[in-house]
Amino acid sequence: MNQPQPAHTTHTAGRTRVLTGAKPTADLHVGNYFGAIRPAVEASHDTNKEVILMCVDWHGLTDKAKMLEPGKQTSGLLATYLTMGFSLEKNMCIVQSEIPQILEIAWYLSCVSAVGLLERAHAFKDAVANGKEPTAGLFNYPILMAADIVTFDAQVVPVGKDQAQHLEYASDMVRYFNNAVGHPVLFEPKPQIQETPLLIGTDGERKMSKSYGNHLPLFAPKKEIEKRCKEIKTDSKGLDDPKDPESCAVFQILKSFGSEDSVVYMEERLRKGTGYGYGHAKKDLFDEHERVFGSKREQYEHYLNSPREVAQLLTPCHERARHVAATVRQRVRDALGLGIL
Repeated sequence: MNQPQPAHTTHTAGRTRVLTGAKPTADLHVGNYFGAIRPAVEASHDTNKEVILMCVDWHGLTDKAKMLEPGKQTSGLLATYLTMGFSLEKNMCIVQSEIPQILEIAWYLSCVSAVGLLERAHAFKDAVANGKEPTAGLFNYPILMAADIVTFDAQVVPVGKDQAQHLEYASDMVRYFNNAVGHPVLFEPKPQIQETPLLIGTDGERKMSKSYGNHLPLFAPKKEIEKRCKEIKTDSKGLDDPKDPESCAVFQILKSFGSEDSVVYMEERLRKGTGYGYGHAKKDLFDEHERVFGSKREQYEHYLNSPREVAQLLTPCHERARHVAATVRQRVRDALGLGIL
């Protein structure tokens, strides 16, 4: 059962504050767009929501072998969201490491959270099993994620099923802290479990992932995109054979970003089969990719190579975010009797 919420909030009346995070990574692909980028962009245009889109560069440091990557890839992530239309009006697009209050609140949460709670984290066990060095940062990942959420009085946090436990932990930590100080200080977030299915990659077998090399990039050069479309694995059905769209990687990839008309067109022709082979489908996929992403390639390159302009665009977002974070931090300090000087 949820606890009573704090009487004083930082929320805008009539709008639900949604917090979503994106880890900076290289070569954002169609799978990223389908699972994270498009939902955040669409939510930013919902007048009933206030979206905080955070580039979680500190989270990227939990992989010791790739600690230099987040700093290198942040500009590409921000350029992608701006290019794809994330609305900065009444929303916030921010970089995690620009908000120092998050780390302070993470410390307070760590002081009320049991080691056993973190030891049971599925993500930590999976990361170590997959070869990541078990650093203290990786171990404390759920605390930092909880701090991301509570520092901004986030009400709703969209997560996939693999992140659901982290939201449960965040709620637990809120209750631990509020119980420790004797009254509601931090907001308990509500998870929004996303049922987005995994997108199959160009190999036709595994989920689309850069690590598998089966991804279709968003803004790579035109010739590379065309080459990758042609390489998508299909079955051996001939030109005039009826084909099942549901088992066709070309169609599944198109469905993740294409217009309704383009999806209907390919589905009908695959099912009929007559005069429409996989080569035609791959060409149609490439054309639709160019329409949706290729047309924005120049804009993406502009943002990528204009760090000062991007910083200026995001300055109001960071100012607003720091104000909210400072307000929540003060609420926490007051509850703990800290900072009286």
